[in-house]
Amino acid sequence: MCTIDDLRNAVINGITKSDAEEFMRECDFKVLARAANELTRKITGDTATVVNNVVINYSNICVAQCPICAFYRPKGHPEAYVRTPEEIAKGVLEAKARFGVTELHINGGFNPDLGIEYFEEVFRSVKRVAPDVVIKGPTAAEVDFYARVWRMSTKEVLERFKDAGLDALSGGGAEILNEEVRRVITPYKFNAETWLRIQEEAHKVGLMSNATMLYGHIEKPSHIVEHVFAIKEVQEKTHGILMFIPIKFVPWNTRLFKEGIVKGPAPAEYDIKVVAISRLILGDSIRRIALTGFRLVRGWHQHY
Repeated sequence: MCTIDDLRNAVINGITKSDAEEFMRECDFKVLARAANELTRKITGDTATVVNNVVINYSNICVAQCPICAFYRPKGHPEAYVRTPEEIAKGVLEAKARFGVTELHINGGFNPDLGIEYFEEVFRSVKRVAPDVVIKGPTAAEVDFYARVWRMSTKEVLERFKDAGLDALSGGGAEILNEEVRRVITPYKFNAETWLRIQEEAHKVGLMSNATMLYGHIEKPSHIVEHVFAIKEVQEKTHGILMFIPIKFVPWNTRLFKEGIVKGPAPAEYDIKVVAISRLILGDSIRRIALTGFRLVRGWHQHY
């Protein structure tokens, strides 16, 4: 069983992958939380910040159909949709007026019927009605998919998105940056190396990004550690990551749950361990580790 002093010494001396894996396995969650809280207070003090945004999905049509996903619908399904640029802009304007949102978070599925002009018009429409609202999205996974459909380089897609008004990439599509895990949970998406490359590419063309990690499915502690260290390495190269967002996997209505591969949500103690070890690994390289909350507001998700 590890002690608080073990954790403090590891942080001082530079926590290694083997250290972090051992701490995930052996440490009581309360001890990990205490060490992470001490480090957080050194980095940010007793301060928490809030991003008040609206989440609008442009389309739920997706050809990837990942086993982790309950969101997608195939083309022609009665629940499938594509929102128009005008509809999205109207939703942003309404959310800004009613709730004071300062950010649009926009993502969707892999819809091969959408052209790059659609996305450019979405971003321009939002900036026309709410020029001070920050636009975050799409994900690196969407950038990779659409670049292949449109026969463009990912760099060209990123540059055109930026020129149309995109401010930052959202961090999705990372899931777990380990190929053994990805073959099960996202078998038809790109690989971990490509996600990391597109993050760096986005930073180089002037787009900031978030970075996420989807946990609580089939991953092991070693995969959590591998993922967070990979994020840290990107940040040390580019300094373009705004925040790190650990996202708890909700299995209901997914194929992983229906096939019995995942039995239910991860326990709360595991949630605490994941967030705590992330802080201990990242240190002050990424100051913000985000915890998210949602409420449904007349068909849109308000994210805070």
